[in-house]
Amino acid sequence: MNQEEYSHYLAKASQLCARKEKCEQDIRQKFIQWGIHDQDQDRLIEQLKDSDFINHQRYAVAFARDKMRFNHWGINKITYALRNKNIEDLYIQHSINQLPKQQYDAILLEELEKKRPRIKAQNAREKKNKLCQFLIQKGFEHGKVFELVEKKLKEYED
Repeated sequence: MNQEEYSHYLAKASQLCARKEKCEQDIRQKFIQWGIHDQDQDRLIEQLKDSDFINHQRYAVAFARDKMRFNHWGINKITYALRNKNIEDLYIQHSINQLPKQQYDAILLEELEKKRPRIKAQNAREKKNKLCQFLIQKGFEHGKVFELVEKKLKEYED
């Protein structure tokens, strides 16, 4: 790759990163689409990191916040998705710690309240299992889910 092509792709990638947080894996996928060779990808990635266009800590915090707010994902699903993007565990833990606990708990309760009337079950135990399964699939922690479902189902029975 000559210097002119390098500058062109660097500018293009910089614009992508400036518009929305991107991780290294996202940018590498773009480079593959653009037909850039591995050695050139490595050089471009290093340049983007040096210029702070790619910052995994910043990316992890934004990703976790957005997935919780807009997709109503739980911590487990967020963690899994970040690991799949090769984000370092230190940054994943930092991003999880940055999530507002009250908002997180409110989203868990909202998901439960939204799903509860739509569940078709033969008995209370089956309803409880289906609710728990749904919330766990959304990425919420097992213990927290079981505790909340148990509490809420008892309230509805009273």
